[in-house]
Amino acid sequence: MHLMHNCFMNIDHVKALAAAVDEGTVEGAAFVLGITASAASQRIRTLESRLGQVLIRRTNPIIVTEAGQAILRYARQVELLESEALDRLHGIDADSLGAGGSGAGRSEPTVLRMGVNADSMATWFRPIFAEAAGWDDVVLRIEMVDQDKALPLLASGEVLGTITSTATGGYGTTVAELGTMRYTAVAERSLFDRHSTGTEADLTRLPMVNFGQDDDLQFEFLRRCGVDRRPPMSVVPGSAEFAAAVEAGLGWGMVPVMQLDGLESDLVEIGSEPHIDVPLYWHHWTLASDKLSRLTGALRRAAADMR
Repeated sequence: MHLMHNCFMNIDHVKALAAAVDEGTVEGAAFVLGITASAASQRIRTLESRLGQVLIRRTNPIIVTEAGQAILRYARQVELLESEALDRLHGIDADSLGAGGSGAGRSEPTVLRMGVNADSMATWFRPIFAEAAGWDDVVLRIEMVDQDKALPLLASGEVLGTITSTATGGYGTTVAELGTMRYTAVAERSLFDRHSTGTEADLTRLPMVNFGQDDDLQFEFLRRCGVDRRPPMSVVPGSAEFAAAVEAGLGWGMVPVMQLDGLESDLVEIGSEPHIDVPLYWHHWTLASDKLSRLTGALRRAAADMR
C-alpha cells in the first residue's frame, strides 16, 4: 500500500467521490453537484493524488476500490454529522430571530441509507414507513440485501446501518439485537401428496423454491433432514413472490410465520422439525447522531412485533 504523502482531504473532493458512487458515473455526480464533469473528475483525481490511492475504477457503473470504501464511509459519516450540525444552527438561528425571523432556511433532508432483508421488509419492518413519514428532516434509502450478506455494505460505507443475522460487529459499529424470525418449511398439499409416502415427503424429489443464490435457508433445512442431494429447484426473488410461489405449489419453501397467516392455500408442514429460527441484529455506525438514534429506536419498536 502506498504511503499517504498528504492526509488532508478537501471536503468538496470527498463529496465528489460519494456523488460519483451514488450516481454510478462522474457525469452523474457532476449533475448532482452542479459542476462540470471535468471539474468533478478533477476533484476525485486530486483526492486520489493526495492520498496516493486509486479510489474508484472508472467503469460504468463506477466500482469502489478497497481504499475508496474507507473514504466513502468517511464521506457518509461527514454527510450525516454535517446535516445535523446545520439543523442545530438553523434551530439556534430561528430562536434568535423569533417567529417572524428569516433565518438561513431549512437544510436539505438527511439521507439515511440502510440495508434491509426482503423478509423483514415484507413483514415486521413496514411500520417504519409510517413512523418515518413524520420525519421532515430525513429521507430513507433502502438497499435490499440478504441478512447473511449485509455486513459488507456497512464496511464499505454504502449504508450507515444494516439488518443482519450476524451477531458480531465490526470496527466502529454498534450492534443491537432486534429479535428472531421463525421460518416454517411448508408445501401446498397436492404437491406434497404427489411426492410423499404417507406423512413423509421425499425431499430428494419434492420440488423446492429458492429466493436466490445467496439464500441458504432451504439448504440448511435439507442438511438438518440428512438430505445431501438438491431437489428440482425454482428460483423466485422477492419475499411476497416467493410465498406466492410456495402457495401455488411451485415447490416447498421456508416461509416466515408472519406471512403464513395471509396465505389461503392448504399448506402442509414438512418434516418433524419444520421450523428454523433466524436471529436478526441491527448493525450501525457508532456515531453521536440524533437521526441515527431515532432510526434505531423506530427499528426496536417495530421489531417488538417480530415472531
